[in-house]
Amino acid sequence: MGNRVLEIVVFLMSQLKEQQGQIDNIDDVSSYLKSHGFTENEINSAYTWVLDQLQADSTFLVDVVQSEYSTRVFSDQDRRFFSTEAIGYLIQLRHLGLLNDSQIELILERGSLLGQLSIALDQVKMIVGTMLFRETEIVDVNRQQVFLLPDDDGPVN
Repeated sequence: MGNRVLEIVVFLMSQLKEQQGQIDNIDDVSSYLKSHGFTENEINSAYTWVLDQLQADSTFLVDVVQSEYSTRVFSDQDRRFFSTEAIGYLIQLRHLGLLNDSQIELILERGSLLGQLSIALDQVKMIVGTMLFRETEIVDVNRQQVFLLPDDDGPVN
């Protein structure tokens, strides 16, 4: 689906969280998104994905439950492999309920396996988009191919 659809999904989830699970006027939200350069097709794809998640999982919009065992603290090694913006984005997605703890761990693991320092926000968005939308594709993260193939537990490298 792409990074642009992911941006819309994040925006919609932020709106839903702020407005306690409701969006008052979908037309206003669509107009706002169009005024920011998103296409009708991208907006519809994002709406469809969010609605599909709501239908598939009744707890999708319930406040994110923190792990009963621990809270993830990003280590020095995590911060060495990921830019500050990328880590902040992962925290935002966790807060919105778009990623769970195990998905964040998987992203951190895959990023550290790339062997490059300071994985940028755009690179993390590619990985997250592939994971969330369960797309089978080859992601070119800074000219290094990362194969992400979905299975029952999520993408595997």
